Amino acid sequence: MKMTMSKEELSAFVQRQLDFYIPDGYVTEHKYWLEAMGTALKRCDNCFKHILTPLYRDSNKESLFSHLHRDQYATFLYFLANTIWVHYHEKQICDKLLNLQSILHSFFLSYKCEMPDLFWLGHPIGSIIGNAKYSDGLCITQNVTVNTHVDAQGNVDLVLGKGVVLQPGATIIGNKQIGDRVTIGPNVLIYNEKIESDYTCINQKGEILIRPRKHEKCVAEQIFDIDFY
Repeated sequence: MKMTMSKEELSAFVQRQLDFYIPDGYVTEHKYWLEAMGTALKRCDNCFKHILTPLYRDSNKESLFSHLHRDQYATFLYFLANTIWVHYHEKQICDKLLNLQSILHSFFLSYKCEMPDLFWLGHPIGSIIGNAKYSDGLCITQNVTVNTHVDAQGNVDLVLGKGVVLQPGATIIGNKQIGDRVTIGPNVLIYNEKIESDYTCINQKGEILIRPRKHEKCVAEQIFDIDFY
């Protein structure tokens, strides 16, 4: 992956941001920090190389990562916090990274959330992404809300299928399954309603219409070089 900073430079950059925005004196330079950075960057590489939108890969399909690309950096911060949580369970550093994400991008995505390997953030300002079960090809834009829903045993039971696209203002509330290759359009509220695969939900003058998608390729297949069937 081609990067605007080396791993060591990026590490120092993140630490300076944490110290500036959240100056609580807690030292982030633990023995596993660089190892977690490396894992997070590998996860970015695996994700970015499949994204078709500009600036994610070059003409040779080698992935690109700029610390100044807000969506890429937001993805990286999630991967870093999630890696530290899953492998090292260091809550205070994860909480600091979560707060940094909110400060920089006005975006909430918990490090405890199990995001898929392949997802795309398209200016996710104002979005709140709950602890649902997500699948590859998830696309999140601005002002999106997905609630956290758990069953009586405390297990997450809201499931989103492959290639789900959440356009600006899309909201999912409840625990009904969202199928594969579904697009939820701008300002559409799906309230405890199951959406079958290959459907598009649109808001037409305040009325929510759920229709079979018209195009051969779903929207997610226009963003990723992946077949989501």
